[in-house]
Amino acid sequence: MPSSPFRLVAIDLDGTLLDSRYQISAANRQAIRDLQDAGIQVVLATGRRFGMGIAYAESLGLDGPMIFQNGAVIKDLATRLTIAWRGLPANLVRAIVSLGHELGFSAILFVDPHGVGRVLLEDRPERYFRLKKYIDSRWSDAALVRDCRDHGRLDILQVLFCGGVVAIRELAEACRRRFGDDARRLLTEYPDRDLSLLDLMHWNVSKGEALRRVACLAGLTREATAAIGDNFNDREMLAAAGLAMVMGNADPALQAEFPTVLPPHTTDGVAWGVWRHLLPRPERLAEYFPPPRG
Repeated sequence: MPSSPFRLVAIDLDGTLLDSRYQISAANRQAIRDLQDAGIQVVLATGRRFGMGIAYAESLGLDGPMIFQNGAVIKDLATRLTIAWRGLPANLVRAIVSLGHELGFSAILFVDPHGVGRVLLEDRPERYFRLKKYIDSRWSDAALVRDCRDHGRLDILQVLFCGGVVAIRELAEACRRRFGDDARRLLTEYPDRDLSLLDLMHWNVSKGEALRRVACLAGLTREATAAIGDNFNDREMLAAAGLAMVMGNADPALQAEFPTVLPPHTTDGVAWGVWRHLLPRPERLAEYFPPPRG
């Protein structure tokens, strides 16, 4: 088994480990097994809540920490106990929701840091058809509320707005002007679907901060960590890692910032990056990425 200077790798889910059908390919599964066999800790880091992300970790046999909701929640997969969480103060939640209303957006609140994660929707769920893959398709744990401002005293992890890319960028800028550094703004964009998500979270929440915490718990330095991601909500995580790898489907600006670029998520980019940069396995590359014939 080849050696590696890295002892922990944080990997995003959507647009990174998952393919376009939200599945984990055979190549990516093999790469994760190879990392585990080499004693390298695999930490999934996702914007999804616990109930929407745990199945992927279980299918890979992971039992350590996992980062949820862009770093707002860190859970231990073996015990399902919450290691750490950060939420928003009630007055800031009300102000954020009010600004969204002013600009024509309905808010989605994510609560329940110690459970599977629950959702509060201001309107009928059909308004959020763009979020089918982010919110349980059966809406079994989503509660319909008249006004999210009435629920600010719950443990609110994030306020989310969704819409087209341009409209959400404008909303993000309005939030920057109104709230400054009082809330963390995290953009996740899918231009090919004209879908953008804006998360407003505790000012010190990010996947990067969560990665630093997990590495500290494991007694690891930055140089012993790596990260793979594809979107702007991964930027802090990539910057916090000793080796940052960006998917080929990432925005060109992100690729320019972190120049170790992998193939896209639709062509097993994570596996290629693991066997090329993290745990060199030329025989795996030859098996799963054979050169074209002719």
